[in-house]
Amino acid sequence: MRNMRRKTEIQKLWNKIRRPLTFLPAVCIACLIFGFSSQTGTESSSLSMRVTEAFVRAADQIAGTHWEEEEIREKAEQYNLYVRKAAHMTEYALFAAAVFLPLGGCGLRGRRRILAALLISAAFAVGDEWHQSFVGGRMPSPRDVGIDCAGAGIGICAAWMLRRKQK
Repeated sequence: MRNMRRKTEIQKLWNKIRRPLTFLPAVCIACLIFGFSSQTGTESSSLSMRVTEAFVRAADQIAGTHWEEEEIREKAEQYNLYVRKAAHMTEYALFAAAVFLPLGGCGLRGRRRILAALLISAAFAVGDEWHQSFVGGRMPSPRDVGIDCAGAGIGICAAWMLRRKQK
C-alpha cells in the first residue's frame, strides 16, 4: 500500500514538471536565435557568407559546372541576402512549431492555439530586433520582423498539419 502511494506521488510530481519541460525545445531555439543576434554585423555577415559559399560550392558540385573561385564568390555575394532571409524564416519556423506543439497540453485548441503561438513568435521577433539595436554593426529592421513572422506562420502550419496527420 505504501509503495502504491509513493508511485502516485511520483506520478503527480512528474505531471507537474512535465508540461513546462515540453517547452524546452522552444527555449533552446530562442537561445540559439539570441546567440545569432548577439553577433556583431561583421561576424554575422562573415558566417552567412561562409554558409552561402558552401551552398554555391554544393550546387557547383551537383551541377558539375566547375566554377572558378572568383565565380563562386560572386555567386555567393549575389545569393547571400536570400540565404540570410531564408535562415531567418527557418529559425522562426522551428521556434513557432516548438511553441505551438506544447500549447495543446496547456488546454489551447484551434484558433486560440494558433494565435497564441503566432503572438509569442511575433513578440519574440520584435524583442530580437530590439536586442540587435544594442549590438555593434546591427540595426533593427521591421522587414526582418515580417520575415520572421512569415517563417513562424509556416512553422505553425507545418506543426498543425503534422499533429492533424498523427490523429
